[in-house]
Amino acid sequence: MIPERPRGTEYDELAELLPAPGDPALNPERRRVLRQHLMREIGRKRAAAPGSPRGRRLVVWAAAPLALAATVVTGTVVVTGLRGGHEVVQSPGAVATTVGRPPVIEMKDGQFLYQRRVMTGEYTAYRGDTRVVQREDWLAVTGRREGLALTGPRPAAAARLDPEAPTTEHMAMSGGADHRELRELPTDPRQLLAHLYRETEGQGPTHEEAVFEYISGVLEPAVLVPGLSEALYRAARRIPGVVVETGVRDRIGRTGTGLALSTSGTTRPALVFDASSFVFLGVEGTTALLEIGVADRAGEPPVDSWNLGTG
Repeated sequence: MIPERPRGTEYDELAELLPAPGDPALNPERRRVLRQHLMREIGRKRAAAPGSPRGRRLVVWAAAPLALAATVVTGTVVVTGLRGGHEVVQSPGAVATTVGRPPVIEMKDGQFLYQRRVMTGEYTAYRGDTRVVQREDWLAVTGRREGLALTGPRPAAAARLDPEAPTTEHMAMSGGADHRELRELPTDPRQLLAHLYRETEGQGPTHEEAVFEYISGVLEPAVLVPGLSEALYRAARRIPGVVVETGVRDRIGRTGTGLALSTSGTTRPALVFDASSFVFLGVEGTTALLEIGVADRAGEPPVDSWNLGTG
């Protein structure tokens, strides 16, 4: 059963009144430590009052020890709701990156979804000795044809990889999300979340993790489906246990709003979204989406694409 969100869009309205996102005062590892402490404190407070009725109003932790310490040491503001995944960690500073909204790119069943991204080496199968690599994928739009992945050291001037270079590795890609299925997903966040809870029933260590993992897995191809990127963002932030952060950086330093799910005592790097359009940018400190589009054949440059910025 999906936990109900209190007071409709009350939290979203409050969050939008917060100051502009900024440059974090903490490095990614310290941010993860703070996030874990925040989630443990939330769990402790809930466990301490098992017989008390669940609150229905938004609470600002102005006097809680953890929030107070964060305010004094790092300038972090913590806002939380009593139910659902509505926690916010905000760090003041520089203005967030803005990539705008994607153009309309038509995809035909016989074409390939093209994705180009920067990743840390340990998140790929690349066997070279470089820590940062560029990866380019061609995934069949229908998910029924073999595609291709190229991985190699990041080229200068944000160029695409040279398939003939000795440092470029080739890997066949099978399957992939059917783009037509993504186009059929509802773009109302509540309807979308309800749909994803039904689709992931019985999966994952917890149902929340299963839904969050599904969302994480479709964020890149969803960029080119009108309205879906923002719907996935707004659905994900409603999942119980999700922490919302501002001032989070992807692998190339673009700054946006982060969503992270704390589970089993650990917190993974946050998913990073453009703070105004909610387009997916990458994963905190590990990946960054550079370009997405459509190609006629696997291995060929896209015939139409959108460049999100090179950092």
